[in-house]
Amino acid sequence: MLNKQFSKNTIQNYETDLNLFIKWIRLKTWGITVWTEEISLLEVEHWKTYLSNVKTPKNSIYYQIRPTISQQTIQSKLTAIKSFLKFINLFYETWLDYKNIETKRVKTNYIECLNDSEFKNLKDYISDYEKYRINALRMLLLCNIGYTSWLRLSEMLNLTIQEVQKRETRIIWKGNKPRWVFFTPSSEELLEEYIEERRKPIPRTNKIEKKSDFVFISHNSWYDFGNPISKETVCWIMKKYSDWMNIGKRITVHSLRHSYATKLLESWMNIREIQELLGHSDLKTTQWYCHVLQSNLKNKVNQIFD
Repeated sequence: MLNKQFSKNTIQNYETDLNLFIKWIRLKTWGITVWTEEISLLEVEHWKTYLSNVKTPKNSIYYQIRPTISQQTIQSKLTAIKSFLKFINLFYETWLDYKNIETKRVKTNYIECLNDSEFKNLKDYISDYEKYRINALRMLLLCNIGYTSWLRLSEMLNLTIQEVQKRETRIIWKGNKPRWVFFTPSSEELLEEYIEERRKPIPRTNKIEKKSDFVFISHNSWYDFGNPISKETVCWIMKKYSDWMNIGKRITVHSLRHSYATKLLESWMNIREIQELLGHSDLKTTQWYCHVLQSNLKNKVNQIFD
């Protein structure tokens, strides 16, 4: 996967899912070694059944909303096994043929995204909720970049100050495909405010940040202040916002990305231009967002033909 230039996050997810499958088999056999050639299609089907009953973890944004993990999650865990068996089939020409494992692509017509009013409410909530201004500015900037620049969380956490100040950067994403990302004046203004706040002693301990090139840093003054903030910390903070605001939608960095794509469509920008901004190699992927506009089409037609 490294040779195919998969991202580190993807590789880590595949490794985690494969290890879960191995631990499950070992539990079934009371710790006895299971050889790869002993993995049967029936074992994989039993694994599917087991996964369908796994409860949604507490750190998930869907905890207390979904009783069990989603079909999309199950399919991704099966994909990890298929990838492993594909490797085994290719290099050793033996054992269970990965092509026999059924992994149906789970599609949904529902995209969770925020409109302008909901996004404004989110920003107001962050400003009011966060006790310290440095924390509020960090999350306001992160949400603003997510809403206006279509970046994944991992991409945002790797951003440097210089990239945002230049108003554009080149991102290498899935499949080693490059795309250009542009930053708005509002993001630049928030960044300058955030940098200014970082120059001051942090509340409680009066520590001053050692200069960091990364945009988003940890504010934990006890041990890692100034280091890049972790993905888990951001997800935990966003989950708190979502739970406490309770607007009937899950507010995540991913939903902010969907909001960006939806806003481009609502502006009636040329779909090929949108495809370029989103970095989609296939126009059909971009068109997946088009159904979001259906709820607004009736009103727009009525306005035209009043």
